[in-house]
Amino acid sequence: MSDVVTVFSPAKVNLHLAIGERRSDGYHGARSVMHALSLHDTLTVRRECVSGSDDFSVQVRCVAHEGVEPLEISSEDNIVYKALMKAADVFDCGRGEAVDVVIDKHIPHAAGLGGGSSNAAAVLLAACRLWGVDPESREVFDIAAGIGADVPFFLRGGCAVLGDRGDVFERELVPMKGALVLIRPNAGVSTAAAYRAFDEDPAPVSSSALENERNAQSAEDLQLFNNLASASERVLPELVRVREWLGAQQGVIKDERTGEPCVLLSGSGSATFCLCESMAAAYGIVSAAKLEGWWARSCTFVSAGARIMEKNSSVCATNLGASQRIW
Repeated sequence: MSDVVTVFSPAKVNLHLAIGERRSDGYHGARSVMHALSLHDTLTVRRECVSGSDDFSVQVRCVAHEGVEPLEISSEDNIVYKALMKAADVFDCGRGEAVDVVIDKHIPHAAGLGGGSSNAAAVLLAACRLWGVDPESREVFDIAAGIGADVPFFLRGGCAVLGDRGDVFERELVPMKGALVLIRPNAGVSTAAAYRAFDEDPAPVSSSALENERNAQSAEDLQLFNNLASASERVLPELVRVREWLGAQQGVIKDERTGEPCVLLSGSGSATFCLCESMAAAYGIVSAAKLEGWWARSCTFVSAGARIMEKNSSVCATNLGASQRIW
């Protein structure tokens, strides 16, 4: 078993997010369609044996890149730490070991892009490799589901429809290809604040949006929808400017059904994305967005979830397949 594992940890966007009313358990009903992206963090997980000790210690460090703000939290508060500790407990592994995790961070936090959840899924795969655990076992899925609502999605990747609270897998959709641009203003959106704003003035889900999601067989069948977006825009009004600015850019695809530009806030934000006619168009939009002072990146849709990056592998992240069946 290898003592060093490197893992591809992708971002996601919500192509469809339909939030319902608050339920008696305090949660909101939600239907979500997530799609994995080529934008990704990289986790390097190193294990060492500590002689004369039965303890299991974990150190998590983040190295921010490309204008991403550093994540200033302790190891113990990082979701990666919690995932490793839970896995060690469930699989009865890790005694006498010290694990060091370095996260090369390219996915901004508080952006609705799922970076933390993806990192948790990635470190679970690393733990499986280090400890000889079947990564497709039900126990791995259950650990992921207990850590966070989005974590199981990243064990699968591709494009998936999720129901209940937006955390229960219902079906896969055929993933799509193509370029997109992500823009995040210089502030995040608290998910809790967005939901409070939503409860104060709920935006109903249209019957056409529900029917579109219900009938979709592929990601390309979906009409972009997010009824939480207006609440997030009230929390962070700059999101309105980002949305309107993106919608006015050359090279943004327009929906054939509505004629509207394909621009949407991902989750509760604060990242807004647009679908682009080409990668060349995406590059141009990114350059213009940076002149506005925003974090901006171009990327593509992919079928991959979190994946071990094998040594000497020349496989590009955008070509990684979604072969795991862990749902």
